[in-house]
Amino acid sequence: MTIETSVAKVWIEADGIIRLHFKPTQQHSLNEAIQVVEAHNRLASGVPRGVIADIRHVTGGADRSAREYYVSSESARLKTGMAMLVSSPMQRMLGNIFFRINKPPYPSRMFSNEEDAIHWLQGFCKTP
Repeated sequence: MTIETSVAKVWIEADGIIRLHFKPTQQHSLNEAIQVVEAHNRLASGVPRGVIADIRHVTGGADRSAREYYVSSESARLKTGMAMLVSSPMQRMLGNIFFRINKPPYPSRMFSNEEDAIHWLQGFCKTP
């Protein structure tokens, strides 16, 4: 099953990892972040899971309220860890800033290679 929000497609893989594929956007707000988290939580079915957030097509990112929501207890309760896929030095810099300022309450790491991200989540985060 795939759930499509205004800013992302969200689905669960056979290995239990939830994928967040963000669409090309300049910026999104709290309302869009809530939609993404609700989709994630619905697909998780009450089981904490690893997440791959693919932001390679995003040009701007989440505004402050959305960033804060992404690390809130509501967002974190069904995440064992998050791998963020980036495609440029600028995205890596923005991701590092996000991780430093917002300090996710779950293990988080950035990757440019999807296979490395999957391997990290499978080895580090116990995804059913």
